[in-house]
Formats: sequence, C-alpha cells, structure tokens
Amino acid sequence: MSSTNVALRLDNLCKSFGRIRAVDHLSLDVHCGQMVGFLGPNGAGKSTTLYMIPRLVRPSAGRIEIFGHNVWDHFKKAIRHVGTMVETPSFYEYLSARKNLKLVARLHEGVTDGQIDNILDRIGLCERQNDKVATYSHGMKQRLGLGMTLLGRPKLLLLDEPTNGMDPEATREILTFLRERVTQDGLAVFISSHLLHEVQEYCDNVFIINHGGLIASGNVKEILARHDNVVRVTFNGATPDCSQLTSQDGIEHAETLSTGSLEITLANRDAAWLNSFLLSKGYEVSALIPRQRTLKEFFLSITGEQNDA
Repeated sequence: MSSTNVALRLDNLCKSFGRIRAVDHLSLDVHCGQMVGFLGPNGAGKSTTLYMIPRLVRPSAGRIEIFGHNVWDHFKKAIRHVGTMVETPSFYEYLSARKNLKLVARLHEGVTDGQIDNILDRIGLCERQNDKVATYSHGMKQRLGLGMTLLGRPKLLLLDEPTNGMDPEATREILTFLRERVTQDGLAVFISSHLLHEVQEYCDNVFIINHGGLIASGNVKEILARHDNVVRVTFNGATPDCSQLTSQDGIEHAETLSTGSLEITLANRDAAWLNSFLLSKGYEVSALIPRQRTLKEFFLSITGEQNDA
C-alpha cells in the first residue's frame, strides 16, 4: 500500500519512565480500510503507546504521524479526523446518554440529531437514551464511550479494550458495526484487546509487542497459515510415546488427547511428512487431521505468557 493510504504511522517510538523502557523503538503503519489488532501481555507497553498517539503522554523519542501530520508539530490537523477511547470514558452522569452525545457533538462540525440517533441505535442505547448515565452498567458506559468516538465521522479510531464489560451479544454487534465501517467507508481502526478470538475473527492485521518492542506482525490469516503445524493423529494399535516423538527433529511437541489419539506440533514440517515418518516407524495411522493454530495459541507461543489472553 502507498504512503498516502497510511492513517497512523509510528516511527521508532520510545518511552521510558526512569530506568524502565515501556516502549522500545516501536514502528508500525495502520492503513485506511484496515481493522488492526494491537496485542501484548500485561505491561507490554500497549496502553503507553495508545496514550502517546493523542498526546496524553510525551514520547522519549520517535515520531507519530496521523494522515501524514506529526502530532507534536501539527496536532489540530492530525487529530481532526480521529476518535479515541484510550482511557475509561468519562461522562456527565447526571445527564442522559443523548445529552452527553449532544454536548460532545458541539466539538465537531455538522453533527445532526439524525447522526446521533444512528449512533444510539448502533451502540444499542436507543431504549435507554433518556436515562441518566449514573444508572448505566459498566458495559453500557463502554458503549456510550464508543458512541462518542464516532461523532464527527472520524477516519481513524484508537480503541483501548472497547468491549470491556460488554456481554457477548453486545460485543459481537459493536465489532460487526466497526467491521462494516472499515469495509464500506475505509475507516481505520487500531484496537487493543485481550479478546484474541475476536481479534482473529474481525481484524485484518495484527501487531504483537512484548517488553515494549514489536515481536510479530502481519495479516492475521497469513500469520496463522505460516504456523499451521498442529496435527491430530489417531492410531490403530500401538501409539508412540510422546517423549520419543519430541526427541525427533521436526517434531516440536506431542501430547495425548485420548487413548490412541495424539496432538503433534510440527517444526518446519507438514502433515504428509508426519504420516510418512510414523509409517516408517511401524505405526498404523487411521486418521490424520491438520488443525490451524488459533491466534491465542500463537500469541502464547511467542510471548510465553500463560496468564494473559
């Protein structure tokens, strides 16, 4: 894609807090018409990165551009078409959702009552639009916060855990709505989330960071296809010992699923090679089924984190 299609560019971005390097030479591009997942274990630097983009935190080094404008030199031009939800949304809780939206709409040009109606409908708050926000659940407040980011028809959304606290149906509705805007309107969405199955389903690309640095990136489907090396094998008769299999070059991991059935993770090999290898060792294979690795499995394999996602 050309540089003219870049909605957000981070170039060697760094942020240190004393001796702690929270973000370490992070570079990435988010293009128009993409929904991009931004992933990492707790403490990896995701929130710090998101805070730096709209100038809530000053970088120690590096450059941030939004639609070609440096955010520190030309902030008004850079932020004009950006919707952000990078902290817990704040509201006038004694006012209704509609009145909160109308107040924020004054910061944008040309927001009509019809557009507010449409936003309320898409975030699922039509029936409660005239109730005080103080009566809302956490998930409903998240919806309202997302609705505020949509005012003014932004071209780039920066979202930090936008579906936190929402029930599964509401989460699906919100992500489907964002996916539609990306596809139909060319919206760019940069979304930090711990819900990896949803990132896998809805996002085009993904950036994974750890200890402040980028450790993996690319198209979600292509990343998983490159690591599509998990095979479930069912045997007739004798079953090989898992420890013997993992001592073999080309086999990364093996575990028992049930009697006569193993799940084998390959290293730079494919299912055809595994079938030939097992037959050469005298094992009778009755079924061999490749299984695509999930984004969660890939994430855990490269970060080593078991308490995240």
